[in-house]
Amino acid sequence: MKTFEEYQITATKLPLSLRNNRDRILLPVSGLQEEAGKISSLLSTASTSGKFTLAAVQTSELQDRLSDVLWYVALLCGEAGIRMQDVATNSIKQLQMRSELFDPDRR
Repeated sequence: MKTFEEYQITATKLPLSLRNNRDRILLPVSGLQEEAGKISSLLSTASTSGKFTLAAVQTSELQDRLSDVLWYVALLCGEAGIRMQDVATNSIKQLQMRSELFDPDRR
């Protein structure tokens, strides 16, 4: 896979049992909430010593959680008719605007 478009095509293939109006939105929204909680817990554990350090198993777990987040984002994009590439492009624009706002040399 090389692009967000290829990922989105693959990731949005869902079983028919999940294609009803309620589940096609509820699944990714509740999934994002669940994954955010798991990521928060994982990162809290990794920084309990005051230093942020991930063990190999934690790095693997974080990658799994972030992969799930990406899948849920792909599902929501598919339902909303938004291309993931457009979301990524918009994110870059937002990051550039924020960096200008917070850069003391640019004020």
